[in-house]
Amino acid sequence: MEERVGMSITAEERERRIGTMLSCLLGSLLFFLAFYATYHLLAEVDASDFTVHLGWADEFNKWTLLQALFTGSDRLWHAFVWLLNRLGVELIYAGCLVTAGAVEAAYVIYNLLFKEMLRWLDRRLIPFASLTLCLVSAIYVPWYTTTIYRGQSSPNVWHNPTQMMVRPFALIAFWMTVRIYKRLRKGDGWSTRAFESKGEIVAYAFVLMLTVWAKPSFVQAFIPGLAILMIVDLIRSRGKAFLFCFKTACAYIPAALLVLMNFISNFGSDSASGIEIAFLDVWSHSTDNIPFSFLLLFDFPLFVFIVDWKQLISSVEGQLSLSNLGVAVVMKATLAETGSRRYHGNLSWSYGLAAVFVWFIALRSFLELMFSDRLTGKKYTVVAVVGWTLLALHLLTGILYYIKIVSGEILF
Repeated sequence: MEERVGMSITAEERERRIGTMLSCLLGSLLFFLAFYATYHLLAEVDASDFTVHLGWADEFNKWTLLQALFTGSDRLWHAFVWLLNRLGVELIYAGCLVTAGAVEAAYVIYNLLFKEMLRWLDRRLIPFASLTLCLVSAIYVPWYTTTIYRGQSSPNVWHNPTQMMVRPFALIAFWMTVRIYKRLRKGDGWSTRAFESKGEIVAYAFVLMLTVWAKPSFVQAFIPGLAILMIVDLIRSRGKAFLFCFKTACAYIPAALLVLMNFISNFGSDSASGIEIAFLDVWSHSTDNIPFSFLLLFDFPLFVFIVDWKQLISSVEGQLSLSNLGVAVVMKATLAETGSRRYHGNLSWSYGLAAVFVWFIALRSFLELMFSDRLTGKKYTVVAVVGWTLLALHLLTGILYYIKIVSGEILF
């Protein structure tokens, strides 16, 4: 009998195919969950932020393009919803589709980042790692708090469309920054070449502007966090890093101007509210124990950072995620809106976004510790038991958080 050609595949190719199949299956599940949660919040829960934002999307026709992009904030979700609505999709379903699409985009980006950073990792594990990052939340302690989200925050929210919308763009901007900044420290000297081409700087600046149009909260903490890194490297290099830092900073000018315009629009002289310094006032309003609430959100990342601190503290991504988190914590602890929105927590969204990056870097490092030969013996066993336990608690809480949202509990 003639041998059949092309029927055998390598183990590596089989692994890749199974990984692709799992990515599609889990991605489809996540899309459905996000769509269903959004529909529930729009159709049944009046306290959801979705209700207000859907009304603004419905009023998009009243704005000119310049008004929408340069004098308002959080417009990207509304623009996509409005566009689908104009194409014939009912407004409520347009909101569900855009939100589910944003969540799915974050899942896809996590997949791509894991594949780039952990090229040796079994491709069948990556979809599960990405889904985990899209579900984890602060560990739920029933005797401490009656809610999961309020007071603790989360890298994943289900009730605010603009926070969900900005996450995929923020992830892209974060990783573009990491790749650009690594050029500064490449080799023995201090590179002066920040961008490989004019196209790269245009793309970088545009992605940063998209994050502002989606939600300014990302750059509000990220720009100062990056500035801290630049100042440290300027001191370490004795000024040799100046040209690199200057070129990188120039890419932020359009986004910074947009933030300024949004600030003037929201908190200008005609506005009924403003911003003031009120140390721990807003944060303590939603939790009785701020350090404990912080730990509930960052138990797993903190454990990984303690175990692998040398590796993380020396990497650009580790330093950038920590500096961004530091700025976000300071913002959350010191700033407050005046007026009726004081305790809405609108200045705390940067904190939730900072958690996104810290969680990603922590899970990346943990997978490396678990599936490489960096740890052996008793140390590996201890790290594995504690790490997987903490990760499971965060994941189970995230699933519970979703269940409580769709069952009608108000957690925000």
